[in-house]
Amino acid sequence: MTAIKQAVVKNTRAFREETKGAATVTTVGNLMDLTSGLAVDATSASTTSTLVGICSEAWAAADASTQVLIRKLSKGDTYVVDSTNNSNATHNGQLMIIGATAHTINNTGTTDANGVCKQVGVYGATTDKKIIVEFLVN
Repeated sequence: MTAIKQAVVKNTRAFREETKGAATVTTVGNLMDLTSGLAVDATSASTTSTLVGICSEAWAAADASTQVLIRKLSKGDTYVVDSTNNSNATHNGQLMIIGATAHTINNTGTTDANGVCKQVGVYGATTDKKIIVEFLVN
């Protein structure tokens, strides 16, 4: 899997346009941050206050688009995501940060005080490295 997939919709899906740099490449399913007022791929340094949502449009640098459609994160919605390590049900309830890519969550087996999501379940075999998370949003 190379994108975050919504598992359960508890609230109405909401989308909004965000400004991005003309040369910024975007990928459908990647988590996005707002950095200096521009939408960019989220990183392990992302916080609940910078995380803006999930990218809904793919743009190449050559497209020179300065807008991107983002699906807002809503409290109660859950997502199936790729995890850095094998999935583990004993990690349920732990807070986690974004991993090496904007569509991976770093499940280390301990709660991270800077976590942007909470694991609420596992999906598939442990070696599939897929977990179910709820993003921490207001």
